[in-house]
Amino acid sequence: MYLKSLEVQGFKSFADRTLIRFDDEITAIVGPNGSGKSNISDAIRWVMGEMRSKELRGAKMEDVIFGGTQTRPALGFAEATLTLDNTDGVFNVDAPEIAITRRYYRSGESEYYINRQSARLRDITELLMDTGLGREGYSNIGQGRIDEIVSLKSTDRREIFEEAAGISKYRHRKEETERRLANTEDNLLRIGDKISELELQVGPLRSQAEQAKKYLRYREELKGLEVTVWLDSLEKLAKSAKKAEEDYASAAFILEQQHSELNRLYTVAEQYLLQLNQMTLQADEKRDRISGQEQELQKLDTEISVNRVNLQNSEDNLTRLRSEIADQQKQTTGVLEQIEAHKTRIETIRTELGALQEELLQATKESELAASSEDERRQKAARERAQAALLLTQISAKKAEHASVSASMGEVLSRKNTLAEEIAALTERLGAAEINAKQCGDQLQKARDDASSEENTIRGYALREKARNDKRDQLQKQTDALEIEEKTVRSRITMLEEMRRDYEGFNKAVKIIMQNAASGQLDGVCGPLSELIRTQNRYSLAIESALGSAMQDVVVESRAAAQACIRFLSRCNGGRATFAPVEAMVPRSIREKGLESERGFIGIAADLVEYDKKYDNVIRNLLGGVAVAEDLDAAAEISRRYASRFRIVTLDGQLVNSGGSMTGGSASKNAGLLSRANELEALHKKQEGIAERLAASRADLAEAIRVCEEAAYQSAEAQTQLRRAEDAVIRLEGEKRQHEILLDSLRETIGAKRRETAEIDGRNASEESRLTALQNEIDTLSREREALERQIAEYDAQSGKSDGSRKALAEKITVLKMDVAAKDAERESVLAAVEQLRTISEQIRGDQSQKDARIAEYEAERARLTEEIEQAQARRDQMAKAVEDRKLELQQFLTERNQIEQMRTKADRESQEKNKES
Repeated sequence: MYLKSLEVQGFKSFADRTLIRFDDEITAIVGPNGSGKSNISDAIRWVMGEMRSKELRGAKMEDVIFGGTQTRPALGFAEATLTLDNTDGVFNVDAPEIAITRRYYRSGESEYYINRQSARLRDITELLMDTGLGREGYSNIGQGRIDEIVSLKSTDRREIFEEAAGISKYRHRKEETERRLANTEDNLLRIGDKISELELQVGPLRSQAEQAKKYLRYREELKGLEVTVWLDSLEKLAKSAKKAEEDYASAAFILEQQHSELNRLYTVAEQYLLQLNQMTLQADEKRDRISGQEQELQKLDTEISVNRVNLQNSEDNLTRLRSEIADQQKQTTGVLEQIEAHKTRIETIRTELGALQEELLQATKESELAASSEDERRQKAARERAQAALLLTQISAKKAEHASVSASMGEVLSRKNTLAEEIAALTERLGAAEINAKQCGDQLQKARDDASSEENTIRGYALREKARNDKRDQLQKQTDALEIEEKTVRSRITMLEEMRRDYEGFNKAVKIIMQNAASGQLDGVCGPLSELIRTQNRYSLAIESALGSAMQDVVVESRAAAQACIRFLSRCNGGRATFAPVEAMVPRSIREKGLESERGFIGIAADLVEYDKKYDNVIRNLLGGVAVAEDLDAAAEISRRYASRFRIVTLDGQLVNSGGSMTGGSASKNAGLLSRANELEALHKKQEGIAERLAASRADLAEAIRVCEEAAYQSAEAQTQLRRAEDAVIRLEGEKRQHEILLDSLRETIGAKRRETAEIDGRNASEESRLTALQNEIDTLSREREALERQIAEYDAQSGKSDGSRKALAEKITVLKMDVAAKDAERESVLAAVEQLRTISEQIRGDQSQKDARIAEYEAERARLTEEIEQAQARRDQMAKAVEDRKLELQQFLTERNQIEQMRTKADRESQEKNKES
């Protein structure tokens, strides 16, 4: 036997069909890394049944299929065919060669073939056993396989040696045979259990067969009697049916009329309801419009208030500016009066100066006439006298100038005192204005703080309202969930009660007996056994299994009642039922010592149920001889120890019968009757608990809704307070701007006054310097004149006595010259004072022009604000009237809606009354 060829297609890197022939001269396949050498050995291992993808160097079996390249698509299957020589008959196949084929699809399906005939993987495995070619054989050893074999346990290496020794086939056959023998023993055990169970049923079935024969005989006798009764009953039923049809027709006609009237009322109520919904939407829209107009009205009120405050401030500024202009006009009047007085004085001085000059000219002529006759020796004295006269003239001029400067300084000092008084008054007004501005600023800051506080309060209310709304929504969801749960439980209770009322799960005969007993046709019927007992859910399956079909036994008070029920079922062909007369049942019991101490023993079945004591005989008869154990192992052990003298049932419903047979598996077809009763009782308790929780949840929800409404009201109040605070901020900001304008005006006026005072101070300093210089010059000239006069006196003493008239004339000329010089100096001083007063008047007129311009601005602003106030007031009056009209319209609309609501309520009440009548 040797390997002849390997044909692969779609296996790993072999995308195309590839045939590799292994002739005698081939000893190895060589090639570079990645050329696919290992894929050949993987294909041989795979075709011989390898199922482990890890051994094939893949993560999953799908990896053996060609996955495609950039130029070739992936294939949908992988196939490999291994051809072996069989000329020496190594394989138990009548063929010279063996071709083993394996094909695998991407869907996970596999196909195996032996010589192109479909086969199983098991067939291929058995074929290759003891040949050394199996999956665990030694003929195909991959990379690292030698180290793995050496490191294996002795028990694992044994498989390789068994394969090499050719005994692996027998070992597998032995294991397969032992497994089949074990299955056969299990089947024999189950057959024995079935035979035991059927043997227990032979006796009851024989008794039932005898009863069936009696039943057939009695049924033939009963048929004749029932025919007579049926004929009589049919006649009575025909009469009753005819009367019932007449009553039904009459009732159907009345019901049809009631339904028509009820449908009409429903239609009217729905129309009213639709009209109410539409009117509710319209009312909400009207409320929204009224609310929007009221907000606009509040904005207009705020705008009017701010404009009125601005108007009042403009009026105050106009009054202040006019007062200042009046004061300046008074000052201007005083300055002009002084200028006129100075001009008058100048004219007077000019007239007096002309007269003095004429007089001086005349005296000079006279002096010249007198001087022409004087002696030359007196010329020098005359010159000195003239010089002294000149000095005297200069002294007089300087004195006149000194007097003029002193007078001008007096006037300037008077103006300075006036300015000081005005600055003091303006400073006082500025202080009061600053106090008012500070108070207004403080009020504005407080209003802003109040607005910010209200905003924080609103945010707090919003967060609290959100939290309360979330809690309300959570409680609403909880309430809805409880209502759904309560409805679900109620529906389940209703269904179970209907099942109990309709005896769902009971056979036909039991239903007929209980329905007729409820109608009073049968006496002495207590009810089905399953409805007369109760047990814990833990024991319900065990009790149901122990009772079996007896769960539907009907408990009656006496044998006579049982016989009456059986005769009734026979008459109406209602089927068969088992009846348990209370007076006839004999109780059973288990009297085994030490049973209570057995492992897994729970108790006697009759002791694990609750029932009325009058049914004790029935319950003890059916359950008194049944023990309850934890599980089947405990039940089997107890049955073995007590020689199978009584029945044992486990909690999961398995039975160990007396005699040793066992019954088990799924629950019987009547299972669930006790569980249903327990479930109904539990559901009633659950419904009570849900009702309590639902009531508490509804109370909490109502409280949460109230709290949410309270939070919404508080939030609305806070919004109102915020609007008021914002209005106050707007009003105070306007007042603050007016205060700032007033302060700027006062500061500007005080600055101008102080600048004028500074100019006066500078001028006074200059005039004082000038006065000091004039006084120094006068003193110097006086000293020079005194020196000249002393020299003149010496000349006069030397020259002799001069003519008195000439001297008097010279003195007169001197006096006249001094007077002329004084008048000239006085005229220059008065002209300088007039120029200063004119400068002051020009400054006052410039300041007055600025104030006139500001007065014009304030008057324009006053006119604008007055016009805006009148327009806003007109809009407000118009909007207020519109709001009142809309409120009246809404009130009429709500009155009409209430009337429709009353009509809908009346229609609903009439429809309910009609529904009750129908």
